[in-house]
Amino acid sequence: MSNEIIKKIESLFIEKKYEIVIKISEKELTTQEIPASLSNLIGICKILKKKRTIQDVSSALSFFEQAYLKGKNTIHGMNGLTHLISIGLQFLKGNSQLKPFLIRAEKFYLEGENHFKKNEVFLSSGLLLFSHLLDSEKQKEISNQILNGVSQSKFLRSKCLFEKNYYKDWLQKDHFENAIINSKYFNKFKVKEIKEINYKKNERINIGFVSSDFEKNHSITFFIKNTIKYLDKKKFKISLFSLAKKNIEDESQNELKSLADEWFDCEKFDNQQLINLIQEKRIYILFDVMGFTNPYRLEIFKSRISPIQVSWLAYCNTLGFETIDYIIADNNLILKNEEKLYSEKIVRLPNIWSSHSGFTFEREFLDQPCKKEQIFTFGSFNNFKKISDETVDAWSSILQNVSNSRLILKSSTFCNVSLLLKKFEKNGVKHKIEIFEKENFLKKKDHLDLYKKIDLALDTFPYNGVTTTFEALWMGVPTIVLKGYNFNSRCGESIIVNTGIDYLVAPNIKDYIKRASLLSQDKKKLNKIRKLLFDQVLSTPLFNAQGFAKNFGDLFFKLFNSKRINKN
Repeated sequence: MSNEIIKKIESLFIEKKYEIVIKISEKELTTQEIPASLSNLIGICKILKKKRTIQDVSSALSFFEQAYLKGKNTIHGMNGLTHLISIGLQFLKGNSQLKPFLIRAEKFYLEGENHFKKNEVFLSSGLLLFSHLLDSEKQKEISNQILNGVSQSKFLRSKCLFEKNYYKDWLQKDHFENAIINSKYFNKFKVKEIKEINYKKNERINIGFVSSDFEKNHSITFFIKNTIKYLDKKKFKISLFSLAKKNIEDESQNELKSLADEWFDCEKFDNQQLINLIQEKRIYILFDVMGFTNPYRLEIFKSRISPIQVSWLAYCNTLGFETIDYIIADNNLILKNEEKLYSEKIVRLPNIWSSHSGFTFEREFLDQPCKKEQIFTFGSFNNFKKISDETVDAWSSILQNVSNSRLILKSSTFCNVSLLLKKFEKNGVKHKIEIFEKENFLKKKDHLDLYKKIDLALDTFPYNGVTTTFEALWMGVPTIVLKGYNFNSRCGESIIVNTGIDYLVAPNIKDYIKRASLLSQDKKKLNKIRKLLFDQVLSTPLFNAQGFAKNFGDLFFKLFNSKRINKN
């Protein structure tokens, strides 16, 4: 291949003339003579071209695969592999013909570790790939590499800290110590000093919530909307800073806009611009509703933007930032002797740390599905990444104990279930597992109606379900949960304690298995619990948004006055 053609193609690529690049490559080049670097470039052109088809995507993945195979030990080969993984995963949903590319990508990644195991882009693609494959052991291995010094990327490190919540081998002490170390990788921004901002101009207490998830019926929206709806507007002025893509047809965004005093679309703001806006609006209490779910945007909280900065709702663990003053919990989540293992000061709401808005659909009490189906159905609609090996083993024991039973699973994320099913197969219960695809239940009503098939829901551990448990209880479906050892692993316990049905909280795994098995046999007791839930759960702190908002407002009104007094 002549240098002239290579330069011509590179020049056309820079000019974004992707279709012409593709035509030249098809007309003048053979697959054998295309080098790894050019193979990557042609593959990207096929992804970026106008009127792209799934055939173009498949062809692009072939070029990325060839780039890896031709340049295995080079940066061009690594780029081919990382493109194969990231772009393959991006288009895999609904396109099963692309699966073979990801299967081969796993083999290539394991080969590539010999050459690229210290490369951050390579490691990041590995986390993506093995997360999709639900290979928790490989994810742990890559996370440990990153956290043990291979990477200085705050984004990669934060992602790994988030991932560690899925595994029981990390104690809260590990979370705390690594969060402190991780915080040093975040930068501070240029900010006005607090004393330079005239908060006396505020007629009310200006509070602001920052999130990248104010959209598309994200679970966050169901916890925040009634909280801000019922906050005392005579005391508080509420500002929402949305980092989600602006969409005038998005129901969640329109509803939240109507409930807040001010709404700001900040997706296109860089962090410095976002900080400037928050300080311009004289926000006195600023809530992070992201945590490590969005490390890039979380970085604004490394600076002192507002007098009071709080972590709430999105990430149920410590962030390690000395500039985040408080984390909102309750008496069930963090014990007094554990407070030293959180960098934030613990503030506790009287009953529960969050309250769900519920749904507008009409509720109806349903008899146990097993009476009609002639089979006892357990269920979990949690993110499959939360199904730890310990959870698989516990659920397998339950299914073995209950002869005429099945377990329905539906993930909140798109993933490959092959490895998960192999774990159940090893325990001899694969035939009792039914997996429902998320894309068949995209409407909230369809998702909730699936609970009508469930006799008893089973929570995951150590990473508990939160939204899924609230939803199950709203539908009148009892959920067995396991006591945990930190904020994140006690969420299920806090939710169930607030129903008043303590029997559903198991002190250990052995008892978790026992209680689930016994309830499947004692239909009378289970039906009594189901009826109690249906009749009373909406009046509990779980769904009493007005009571929650009052407690929330009282807490922060007190903190505001305390801070103001201390300042004076």
